[in-house]
Amino acid sequence: MRIPIRYLVIPAVVLAACSKPGYHDEAAAPAADKNAGQYVASADSTDFPADVSALTSSSRKRVRTADVRCRVTDVFHASTRMEQVVSSVQGIVVESTMKNQYAGQYDLPYTADSLKRMQLYTPTANLTLRVPVASLDSVVSTLTSMAVFIDYRTKTDQDYTLNYLANALKNKKTGQHTAKVVADKKTTTLDIAKYEDQQEETKVDRSISNLKLLDDVAYATFTVELFQSQAASTETLINPHYVSRAGFGTEVRTAVVDGANLLRDLFLFFIHIWPLVIMGILGWLGYRRYRRMSVK
Repeated sequence: MRIPIRYLVIPAVVLAACSKPGYHDEAAAPAADKNAGQYVASADSTDFPADVSALTSSSRKRVRTADVRCRVTDVFHASTRMEQVVSSVQGIVVESTMKNQYAGQYDLPYTADSLKRMQLYTPTANLTLRVPVASLDSVVSTLTSMAVFIDYRTKTDQDYTLNYLANALKNKKTGQHTAKVVADKKTTTLDIAKYEDQQEETKVDRSISNLKLLDDVAYATFTVELFQSQAASTETLINPHYVSRAGFGTEVRTAVVDGANLLRDLFLFFIHIWPLVIMGILGWLGYRRYRRMSVK
């Protein structure tokens, strides 16, 4: 029995589609591992392309930061502009937050059946930006050119070259200390294993610290706080008292009923205190009789 060609072509295509990515993955895996290894090895490198004795040497591990607080005309426009500038220089926006700080709300009469609601607020924005060190000054200048009033501006440049070298040199000596511990006959296998684990953990912490330092050297942190002058938001609302008020006829009928209820309550009140009423009448009659007798 002959098998149709279409029953053979479809499995072959599916098998080829599943097998091709495997070859790409196998070829890409060594390259990725190599790049990762080079990245980790850079944390413990003590080789510098230039002389580090000069403070302005390119080999020094200098970390730059900037912090600006200023007032702008439009917070939303300024924030959007800063995000675009950072993206154009291959930086990243770590955090961007915009919110309003409310100062008060007032409901004012507007027409017979409506109110004018006024809400006072101050728009603010907080941004944390990471930009290449070479572009930090231009990004700061872009922000200050949009500022109407600069509350403060802070720029720092700190040298962490010695910290980097200390971590790198300590990691290079880690193996030598381990060899001395192994040579000591008084230590047990468990002690050696614990010591090696502690040394390896400490080495990893130093390497991670150096890698973070290299990132901070390559990318400066720029913290921005924006605010603008106090603004007012107004809207026209229906007056709830006017809308919920009943018609004139209904109010007249309600007033009549309320008056009748008040009269009934007053009548029932005097009924409840009839002994006091009688005592008051008798007292008044006795007082008048006493006055007549005293006049005669």
